[in-house]
Amino acid sequence: MFYSDYINESTFKVNEMNDKYDLTEYVDKLYSAAVIKTGDSHVAEDITQETFLAAVQGLRRGVQPDHLYAWLLSIMSNKYCDWLREKYNKPRLSFENYPMEIPADDQTDDSMEMLEAVRHELGYLAKIHRDVMVRFYIHGQSIEQIATDLSIPVGTVKSRLSTGRLHVREGVKQMENYTKQSFEPDILTIACSGNTGLNNEPFFLVPQEDKLTQNVLILAYEKPVTETEIAKSLGVPVAYIEPVVEKMVVGELMRRTDGGKVYTDFIIYTEKDKKATFQKQLEIADEYFELFWRETEKALNLLREKDYYKRQPEQSRAKLELHFVIDLLMGGRLEVREEVHGHMPFSDYPYRKTGGRWIAMGQQYPSNYDFKKDQEFWRYAIDGEAGTWIRNFRDTKNIGLRHYGTELGKFPYRYFKEEYVKWFYELMTNIPREKSSVGDHVLQAAEDLIESGILLKEPTIALNIPILNLTEYQDEKNLSRSYHKKLSQDIRDIYITLFEDGFVKLPSHLNSVPKWQQFMFCGDSVPMAVIHNAIERGLFLKDVDYPVPASVFVIER
Repeated sequence: MFYSDYINESTFKVNEMNDKYDLTEYVDKLYSAAVIKTGDSHVAEDITQETFLAAVQGLRRGVQPDHLYAWLLSIMSNKYCDWLREKYNKPRLSFENYPMEIPADDQTDDSMEMLEAVRHELGYLAKIHRDVMVRFYIHGQSIEQIATDLSIPVGTVKSRLSTGRLHVREGVKQMENYTKQSFEPDILTIACSGNTGLNNEPFFLVPQEDKLTQNVLILAYEKPVTETEIAKSLGVPVAYIEPVVEKMVVGELMRRTDGGKVYTDFIIYTEKDKKATFQKQLEIADEYFELFWRETEKALNLLREKDYYKRQPEQSRAKLELHFVIDLLMGGRLEVREEVHGHMPFSDYPYRKTGGRWIAMGQQYPSNYDFKKDQEFWRYAIDGEAGTWIRNFRDTKNIGLRHYGTELGKFPYRYFKEEYVKWFYELMTNIPREKSSVGDHVLQAAEDLIESGILLKEPTIALNIPILNLTEYQDEKNLSRSYHKKLSQDIRDIYITLFEDGFVKLPSHLNSVPKWQQFMFCGDSVPMAVIHNAIERGLFLKDVDYPVPASVFVIER
């Protein structure tokens, strides 16, 4: 059957107004051209439909193209560019002005059969239409509520629902039983412990915008599956799944069984896993605050006597204090955790084919997860210490950036690269711009880094984080280590109860995950809860009203 057989003939009866133009003969040619451009028959349907709708509107307004097919091709090219912008999260056109009819809200056409049809066919809709269809049919939201949530006019919601219905109507007879991932793909974020690969693996392997790869990994987590089973679950041709799976296998995020099935070869945490003991942790931090803070305060007072602390500007002292306290409190927890599951030295981390030595972990969120609405949880989160080291830059043996991420201050992740660390050293040593080793694009990060508290805008831009030589940095870590060992003895019994209740159970086939990852979220909120308690009691970071990234710049000459 030709694509033209699906087109609503009434849409293209422009010849009633002007016999000079008959669009219907170009439907299949335009659809074929759209398939070649997009490589996706369903996207091509959207683009072809939108092209003819725009052409109808233009002809009704009096446009008189000399070469009709060339004119249609130019419209289609614009629609294709609109689709690309939408695909990469950039603005695209609105359907608000399209002359579409939509049933009244109180009609009862949407029977249970239609609801089931919509549920399956949603997987084939473009995001702009899928968002409103999922909200309307799956979640039962009113048109007015959808308009409010998406910040679009009511008329636009109706238009997008109408367009979505057009695609659903003809697809019902050929549907398969797709999973939720086909119409509401979950979010999977990747983290790792260890040293990343040459191309920043494993992060490079699962881009933030790549929902297909993320949901392939999610679907292959609970048990080994075939590429065909994944494809059927997602409503995507197997040809699109196979290269994704192969990339994940080569990148060592998936493995193949002897029988040819594949599975995701790292732990994936859910919201339930992360929050299993969250409230209990907050209660512990409050009830036993004095026990946690006693050794912490002793160590903090010793830090404040160090010469390298005293020479720092005021804001840098606060950042050094936060880095130190986090290191101490997390170290105390780590001592207890290693007692429970044993210690895994870095020497046991696997070498990776694509470079680096890392162990991946994932966090799964529902498609509608709102990080802003979950601030109560993220307020107590700490990103493990990360860093970038550079050897033999200019007159140094090593320079490095060490950082813990908290809601009190973050280092923007996109700037966690060698070129920015080099720039920091050049700022510190007053290297003239014309002699800089970094590109102009690095300088464009200045405003973001000033806002996050990494840089300071004085008469000239300067580093606004503590600067230590390697010996001083090691002294800070040694002081922290000596006191977190004392702290762990005091808090052992408190943490043990959390490790007993909050560990994550793994799928039975997954045997490569180190045991410590099962206890990742057992007590992980306690350190930041203790810090917030200290701040609220006026014992820590008093009168600090600026971002406090727990960052340290380290130099070895």
